[in-house]
Amino acid sequence: MVRERGTAQRTGAYVELALVYAALALAVLWPALRGSFVSDDIGYVAGNPWIHSLGVANLRAILDPSGPAAAHTANYAPLHLFLHALFWQLFGADPFGHHVVNVLLHALASTLLVALFARAGVPFVAAALGGALFLLHPANVEAVAWVFQLKTIVALALASGALLLEPRRPIAATAVFALALLAKIQA
Repeated sequence: MVRERGTAQRTGAYVELALVYAALALAVLWPALRGSFVSDDIGYVAGNPWIHSLGVANLRAILDPSGPAAAHTANYAPLHLFLHALFWQLFGADPFGHHVVNVLLHALASTLLVALFARAGVPFVAAALGGALFLLHPANVEAVAWVFQLKTIVALALASGALLLEPRRPIAATAVFALALLAKIQA
């Protein structure tokens, strides 16, 4: 029973940290949230007919490694395209919602990094400071400001999740890592 309470307390601390990170990231990155689709966002998202509908034909195209969706983006990343299709259904051509999703997922990925640091023996406060540095570092603004970089954020979150699952749940870790690779091959 004591062990369960410790796990619940740890989980609560990470949930609280994720909420703090999300609020902090939204506040700091607020100007980027009002930006339009730029650069590769135009081809991957705004001008990508394969994600503008979640119909069966488009889902087949997204899943086909040599299909038209992969040819359109010159990249086979079906999870990435599926997530864009899902978010397109929610937000359409308004980039604001797409940017908010990237920020929230970036906060989640930063929290998972804290969990990895802590599991490696870094004290929680130091791990949280390292996660905050990652969260707010200027090098990561691109991953949040460019909507198409959803792939980078999702791949990082899934790869971190896979590392956290390993070695206690190797099959789940392998499945989660496979999803990371389907978001971005560099995972």
